Amino acid sequence: MLTLQELKQAVNVPGDREKLPTARQLRNSGEIIAREQFGGEAELSVYRDGCVLYQVGNRSTVFSLHPCRGYFYLSDGDNVHLPEQYFDRKKWYLRLILEGEDRLNRNREERERSRNVSYSAVSGEWAVMEDTARTVIENLVERETVEEMLQTLTKKQKIIVCRYYLQEKNQMQIAEELGVSRVAVRDALIHAVRKIRKKNLRCSHGFPCGMADSGAAQ
Repeated sequence: MLTLQELKQAVNVPGDREKLPTARQLRNSGEIIAREQFGGEAELSVYRDGCVLYQVGNRSTVFSLHPCRGYFYLSDGDNVHLPEQYFDRKKWYLRLILEGEDRLNRNREERERSRNVSYSAVSGEWAVMEDTARTVIENLVERETVEEMLQTLTKKQKIIVCRYYLQEKNQMQIAEELGVSRVAVRDALIHAVRKIRKKNLRCSHGFPCGMADSGAAQ
């Protein structure tokens, strides 16, 4: 397993630069040393020069790897801090996904403001994004929350999710262990994440958590 600390040691330490390269410049001339895809839309790439490219559909953002250290988020009105050391020992992409999502959300907010769109028109959607982001963080550090979310999944999805996220096995290892194809494992992860996200979104709108996806698992 490649950790964030190991990845930082493998890339070049950035010098003084006036501006980061664009996403197109990185794709055309950058040397990728780590890449991960999440479902069919999101992709995270780290380049030799220390730049990170995060893409979701047709949206993308570029940022530097080394400044990604600790992470602050709000939970029930309180500031929660996950220190740099927490992420250093985790899979390399965990902290970078959070950074990428935050930047895409800020970029979206700026675009909406530049078009003179009322904040109230989109604030509900942003609130859902923030709630989902908080849930992702909390699920990383609270096992009880993880177990509660797993109740929405089928038996096969539970096995695959536990092996991938908790036991930190890759998709090929899981496929070989279960006697299925890597594509089947990937698809199961995608569907499981969608179920969990749907449950979290419904809970954030005030529905009892037990009502979300109540009959979805076959």
